[in-house]
This record gives sequence, C-alpha cells and structure tokens, in this order.
Amino acid sequence: MLKKIRTVVVLALILSFSTISIGNEWANYYFPDALGSYWTYEDQDGNELTRYAIEPENIDGETYRAFSYDPALEDWADFEHYIHPYFYQVGNDWVAYFVGTEIENGLKAHATQEMEEALPIMRQQMIGDAPEGVTLDLNYDIEVESADYFYLLPTPVTYNEEWTALELSATLTLTINIQGAPIEIPGGASPTITTHSSVIEIGTVTGTETVDTPAGTFEDCLIIEYQTNETMEMTFSAPGAPEQDPEERDATTITTLWLAPSVGIVKFKHEHPEADEAREQLGLAPLGEKTLELKHYEIKGTPAEVE
Repeated sequence: MLKKIRTVVVLALILSFSTISIGNEWANYYFPDALGSYWTYEDQDGNELTRYAIEPENIDGETYRAFSYDPALEDWADFEHYIHPYFYQVGNDWVAYFVGTEIENGLKAHATQEMEEALPIMRQQMIGDAPEGVTLDLNYDIEVESADYFYLLPTPVTYNEEWTALELSATLTLTINIQGAPIEIPGGASPTITTHSSVIEIGTVTGTETVDTPAGTFEDCLIIEYQTNETMEMTFSAPGAPEQDPEERDATTITTLWLAPSVGIVKFKHEHPEADEAREQLGLAPLGEKTLELKHYEIKGTPAEVE
C-alpha cells in the first residue's frame, strides 16, 4: 500500500514539473526574451521603435524581466500597454506585463490631450445660444485605477478560449462654471457632468496564420485578439437640482497582435470605431487605425543553444 502511494506521489511530482517545463518552454517559444535581443518596429506613419531585452530587475521582492526602448517614451499619451511594457513575467500560467502604473499614466495623459482638444469646441457649442454677456469656464478632473497586470497570453494557450486580460476604471468630472447669466439658474451656476467608465479587456487566441512584414514572412503566427468592452455611466448634477438616473453607453475597441514562433510580436493593429465616431461628432479628427510591423530583429540564443 505504501509503495503504491509513493508511486502515485512520485508520478504527481513528475507531472507537475513537466507541466511547469511545458508552460515556460511554450511561452518562450512565442515570446523569446534572451538578453541582447532586439526588435525594431515601424508604425503607420513611418516612425520606428526599437525594443531591447535587458537585465531583469527586482521589484518588491519579485524578479521581473525587462525591456528598454529607443526612442525613450517622452509623452505618456503615446503609451500602448500591448507593445510598450518595461517589466513583465513569463510564468507557468501567463506572460504577464507589470504595467498598472503605466496604464494609469497613459490613460490620464491621453484623456487630458483629448479634453484639451474638445473643450474649445464644447465651450463654443454651449455658449452659442446663450444670452449676450454669459461666459463659461469648463474645468475637469480625471481619475484612473488599473489592475497591476495585463495578461498578454496564457501558457500554453487554448484556441478560442477567452480570458480577462485587463480591468480598469476611469472617472471624468466636468464642472461648468456659468457667469453673467441674466436670471438665476435652477440648481446653481456650477453644474457637473460625471462620466464613469468600467473597462474589461478580453483576450482570445483565434488561430494561426502567415504574416508578411518588412522583416520577412513569418509562418504559424498566433493571432491574439483583445476586445475592450467599456461601459460608461453619465450623470448630470447641480446643487439643488433633482437627481437624474445615469445614462449608460457601451464602447468597444479591438486590438490584434501576431506572435511568430521564436521571434515574438511581429505585427500590431488597434481599432476604435466608436471613439472615432464620437470625435467626428465633436468636430475632431478621427484617431484612425494604429499599426506596428516588425522591420528588423535579432534573437540571441541561450548559452545552451550556443553550445
């Protein structure tokens, strides 16, 4: 009896270690990161971005693999968490980017950029029918809270099986200060519009295909599609005014990554049709489709492979 139990325990240990080995090997196969490797990408406007695999770093007692970039990021509004991580982990279950703070900085910067574009148009539209002498002062505040990790890829993967890649929330508060009104405004002269967004990003590996890029043709590329589902609640409030039920809207963006065996990310595409439609309604230029394609690369071998 004891011999049988011992045999079962040994088999269980062997299987568990085999699973760990398979998970890590599979992840490194589609997401190689040997030190000294680099990947140069070109975006839709011809700009280049080079990613370098550098020495791991220890953060709060945990070891993270690391990348650096050339050119260095100068504006957080340009941050894309899909292709711009600084720290990440390749574990038994996930390739996970440690990017929560970066996502918060990036979304705040991007939202600020959009608000600065939209405010003059909004002010002009709101004051268009106002009596002479009325002025508007629009102020806003943005808060973003993101999960620490973006789960790029499960290891190993199951095709057409969804996973939660990222969760975050954002709140935009717009205060409208009205001055010079000829009559008293019901509810006060400083109403606010608050928009709260809850975002869940769902990842799915939909299959494989051959991809052509300036760096060459890559076969058996994993196709990973991330769908960002955003639920927005908008409320209008003013001192003394009756409370209103929040209005809810849904918005969706779709991002696709292609990962080539032994190379990693070779192509990126980001689409946001609802956001572009909203911008056009405000008289702003659409953001359009964003793309990155691999132009040059070098994957260093591990010491075992070199020998």
